Amino acid sequence: MGDRCYMHITCRREDRQLFEDIGFHLEFDQSPDAPVIEMVDEEANYAHYDEMPTNKPYYGYNAAGGNYGQFSFACDGRRYAEVETGFDGGFVVVWDVLKNRPTKDTLRAARHFRHVYQKVQKMFENLPQASAVEAAT
Repeated sequence: MGDRCYMHITCRREDRQLFEDIGFHLEFDQSPDAPVIEMVDEEANYAHYDEMPTNKPYYGYNAAGGNYGQFSFACDGRRYAEVETGFDGGFVVVWDVLKNRPTKDTLRAARHFRHVYQKVQKMFENLPQASAVEAAT
């Protein structure tokens, strides 16, 4: 028996099969020329904790499960980063009550996630349309 949650990812079209093998499927019919696609898994067991690749670029989020919260995650093909998020997508912080401020680890995780996420977004913006790639070959 597992702990299932909803997951959504944005990844390169060329990596589709890798994510399908884990349990994702296309969220909706997308243009065949789009180099980036969106995929979902409505019943991801433990948010595919040990199954998500660390050598491909993607980003996404998972809803809360019974034993874990909602997270946003990103991987640039070398580094994986995740951060717990609240109901409206803001970051959850651990508060140091003695110092009356967020912990350094919380801030470090949020900054690391934002850095990796922005890098992946930039990578995806620079991908050529599939028809442009086919015309060049």
